[in-house]
Amino acid sequence: MSNNQHTIKIDGVDIGKEYPCYIIAEIGVNHNGQLSLAKKLIDAAIESGANAVKFQKRNLQSLYRKESLANPNSESQGFEILLAELNEVELTKNDYIEIVDYCKEKKITFLCTPWDMPSVDFLEKLDTVTYKISSGDMTNFPLIKYASNTRKPLIISTGMSKIEEIEKMVSFVRTLNIPFVILHANSTYPSPIESLNLSLIPEFANRFDLLVGFSDHSVGIIGSVTAANMGAVIIERHITLDKTMKGLDHSSSLEPNEFNEMVTMIRLSERAKGKAIKKMTRAEVLQREVVSKSIVCVLDICEGEIFSENNIEAKGPEKGLSAQYFFDIIGKKSSRVIKSGEYVLEEDMS
Repeated sequence: MSNNQHTIKIDGVDIGKEYPCYIIAEIGVNHNGQLSLAKKLIDAAIESGANAVKFQKRNLQSLYRKESLANPNSESQGFEILLAELNEVELTKNDYIEIVDYCKEKKITFLCTPWDMPSVDFLEKLDTVTYKISSGDMTNFPLIKYASNTRKPLIISTGMSKIEEIEKMVSFVRTLNIPFVILHANSTYPSPIESLNLSLIPEFANRFDLLVGFSDHSVGIIGSVTAANMGAVIIERHITLDKTMKGLDHSSSLEPNEFNEMVTMIRLSERAKGKAIKKMTRAEVLQREVVSKSIVCVLDICEGEIFSENNIEAKGPEKGLSAQYFFDIIGKKSSRVIKSGEYVLEEDMS
């Protein structure tokens, strides 16, 4: 496989600059640990036009130090609060099995972020097709290498990182010889719009000769739509049924109507971008005939008479020789008699 990948495939769907933007509805932990809510979020993602839904899987015993788990307040107040929330929202193994089956039934791709190696092992048993590496694990090379052993594509977020770290990560992942995409991200929840710095999307694509997407944590849809217009091949966005729900990510997520609007705007912008081939539409051809100008004789011209600014003008509609040739025919002889008011034709120049 080439190190410089310009297309990858996720669950049979081609992803690249020549293909529609791949939309991931990040459910994450917005299910609040409830299987029924997880299914409702999957349904909402499908109705909103997402290509995939993404969850997060943690094994807290593997993820954190034994001492930190035993005495979380010894680390920091923030860690103690986070740990309590994570314990509250963790789904059971049977829940994940049912979620994967539900996604298959509903024909939407199931993706997941493993936060540790045991979670990779568990997700492999569920036949997970692609693994997302979070920004927090972009520098966790042991986890990246472990996930790469599955030979599945990786999607790697780059929030909270320095350019030197991203360069080192890209170089490292290339040695693993697997398909991967990097996601530009600002890991502030929510991200101020002026902090998104979406110009990094084409910059990263050019610098690394890689596919680049965007993991959006800003308010509203403008960041995601702009990112897609700037070349992001994947848009990842949190979805919730209600922003006012209690939980880590609800407030910076999109509700279903907003998510649907985002997808609609991205798809419309893709249609508007078209291809870099200049050609007139049928409607333009008809409009041009009405509003564009031709070269018209304003005096009778004899055969052999020289065209000058005194005997021709540019007038509509466009039926004869285009007015863009006006100065080209000045000084040339007419090959026939042309009456005043007649169009000058290309074959009239001798």
